[in-house]
Amino acid sequence: MTISTAAATRLCETVRMLRHLAIQLPDPICLSFLTQGDDCLAEQSSPSVRATERAVNTALARIGVRTVQYLHGGEDQLSSFEIFISKKICEALDFSYDRFDDVETVKEFGRLVRQFDFSGAVPDVEALHLITCDNVALSVRASANRQRPAIVLALPCGMPFDLCRDWFNALSERFFVVTWETRGLFGSCTTFDQLSVDTDAQVGDLINVMNHYELPDAHLMGICGGAVIALSAAAAHSSRVSSLSLWHGDYNLGDNNLRTAHQQNFEWLMETAAVDRNEASDLQALFLDQATLASIPESIAHVALYPYANEELFYRYARLNDALNKTELQSRLEQINVPTLVVAGDADETTHIGGSRHIAGAISDSTFHIVPNGSHLEFFESIQRSKQTAFRFLESNFEPATI
Repeated sequence: MTISTAAATRLCETVRMLRHLAIQLPDPICLSFLTQGDDCLAEQSSPSVRATERAVNTALARIGVRTVQYLHGGEDQLSSFEIFISKKICEALDFSYDRFDDVETVKEFGRLVRQFDFSGAVPDVEALHLITCDNVALSVRASANRQRPAIVLALPCGMPFDLCRDWFNALSERFFVVTWETRGLFGSCTTFDQLSVDTDAQVGDLINVMNHYELPDAHLMGICGGAVIALSAAAAHSSRVSSLSLWHGDYNLGDNNLRTAHQQNFEWLMETAAVDRNEASDLQALFLDQATLASIPESIAHVALYPYANEELFYRYARLNDALNKTELQSRLEQINVPTLVVAGDADETTHIGGSRHIAGAISDSTFHIVPNGSHLEFFESIQRSKQTAFRFLESNFEPATI
């Protein structure tokens, strides 16, 4: 059997999708080729399987994965990250591992891999590294049309841009959109212990991005933990903010009745792991268990797992999120004087609708919108409904460019 062009392309696309997670795992990454079905047992080694291993290694090498070890009959030994990567690769191959036996097929696949763009670059989206005032390299994205009204998108803390790429693209239909990935968690950063990680530093990153693109003011859109950054920026830099929208925000208002069980557990986890690297290492080990995957939607696991992939990344993630969780919000809310949309879902088990209701009530010029059956996952997976809510609010506050 030879591999079809569609399957070969699908394998490359899957490796590209997994790039953030795979490159952060300690060497060697252990993988298995799995059987199709609920049991997902590992295939035994054979000449065909070994040929498939070499093909997968070729693709993984393009994203910087150096060493891969294959376990045959040892799928139980894989970490949660490794079993997830194994499943996604096996799905791309249709669970068939006899596609690379032919020499010409291997050559053709090699040509495809050399030509394929594994970077995750998006057409018409600028990607750059911006050096901030305190010498932090931020990974920044910007849409194409700078003449349109501007939106600054504050991503969930620690999450890769890919999680919100569909939102970025949708907003770019009518607006000039810029965003950045969290300081210290993306790209090279050898001086993390010298970085400021508090909320004000993350607000500073938002302002640095605005300054780079010479935006005198913009609409700020904050998602989950990014909502705390956006509202803090609106409070501290009112002249730079034309309007504000806060989506499924993760707010700590000092009242556990306004926090879901997930928020309370996450707060404890971040606070404990932020103490030092030893604490972070002990807690990160818990995420190696394959049972972890049961609580993470598969559709976003390739990005949601990213900050848990290794001990150092998890420690940094905890430091940054712990700072957001400890941000005193009430005094900041009283300083916000721009039109504000606060959105929450009535089926969201990740962040509490009561926290969003309180935030909306504390901002003088605010609108509180409840998404029926809305949740975190629905926000990221099915943007059409929420996109219309966003556009209606934005159009009521400034005239967007004509499509």
